[in-house]
Amino acid sequence: MKPFSPSLALPGARMAWISGLGALASRLYVYLSGFLAVFLMAATISPARFGEYSIYQSVIEVALVLGTLGSSLLFSRNAASVPPGVTRGDVVRTLCIGLPLATVLVTIVLTVQRLPVGDAPFLLVVATLAVFAFNSLRLSFSRGLGHAGLLNLEAGIRSTILVAGVGLCAALKFDLGVAHLLLINLFALVVVCAAIGLPGNGAAPPAGRHAIGLLQQGTATLYSLLMFLLRKSDLLVVAYFMPLSYVGAFKLAFLLAEAPSQFVQAFLFTKTRAMLEADPKHFGTAQLGLARHSFLLGCALFVGLGCVMAVAAPLLKLGEEARSIFLCIAPYFLLRTYTIHHEMVLSLKTSMGSLGRWALLEVALRFLSYGVVIVLFPGKPHYVFLLACVSDFVLYETRMRLVFGFFPIYRLLRMRSTP
Repeated sequence: MKPFSPSLALPGARMAWISGLGALASRLYVYLSGFLAVFLMAATISPARFGEYSIYQSVIEVALVLGTLGSSLLFSRNAASVPPGVTRGDVVRTLCIGLPLATVLVTIVLTVQRLPVGDAPFLLVVATLAVFAFNSLRLSFSRGLGHAGLLNLEAGIRSTILVAGVGLCAALKFDLGVAHLLLINLFALVVVCAAIGLPGNGAAPPAGRHAIGLLQQGTATLYSLLMFLLRKSDLLVVAYFMPLSYVGAFKLAFLLAEAPSQFVQAFLFTKTRAMLEADPKHFGTAQLGLARHSFLLGCALFVGLGCVMAVAAPLLKLGEEARSIFLCIAPYFLLRTYTIHHEMVLSLKTSMGSLGRWALLEVALRFLSYGVVIVLFPGKPHYVFLLACVSDFVLYETRMRLVFGFFPIYRLLRMRSTP
């Protein structure tokens, strides 16, 4: 057997690799600006205010799922079909149905979190959702056409504007409140919305009546909500029964630990077209090389982030607690740099019904794990990621075996050990 080669046999591999390096560079900008924004806020405002702002941000993220009817994946999958599988009618109908539902969800979640409804932060969250939902749908459509540049950059643009706004207020000794932070974030999303219309970001969906069925969008919404519960709901869960100071520390640790998998995701976004064209019957070692390279990249990034956390922790009001949380959740997110390849391939190549059933199983296991951790370690909810590390690995390897006929980890290890 030939030694493993890092070269890729996917269609357009050389250009994909070059664009992948660009995606990694853009994601580096995103996270440097994001870290700076979080560190600046953590060092400038009180832990309680930072925790409250973190809750609003998480509420926006979960409401975005309803605001887009979970259709970001559908827009990517259908963008390049002939005839076009996405139209302006899909954008309009999705927002007309999704945004009112998202507003209701925001009201419910904020009430459960014991935060006020109808005040300035609430109105800013609703306005943010409208712009954010439109941006997400358009960027997903561009991704399906092979344009992932702005998709990988938009979070960095928002963070840069947030850094500028918070820095200016700090220099002027202005007492920043949560509403001010939300207003800066809304302005940043408007800037991204303006950038979407630039020619380099791909064409807009063609005119016409909607092409995506409501039943498809309903299934996609359910799947996306389940995936949010898995990937983004942890902060809302811990915020329900933990003090705001812990919420702020958890937010900081989560942001750092999640960074490597986000770098990998940005790289794989550039390979969406190749993944869509991959044949399950001929899924070989070249495609698996992406998973291997992703994990090696994740290892290198975690070393650097560990150094960042060690240096930054003493400078922040909640740094020591954030460091202990980071060390606990790091193994899970390191594994994510490997399994995110499997997740993206499966999301593009299997039916929405199948995706929903597996996501439901993952959610059930995650919340069962939360129950175990809360009973055994009531003050350490982040211990749930130790259990999730094992369950996620088993689930994704099993799913790849069922769809492609082999366990990826076994084949990769065999490739490494075979002379």
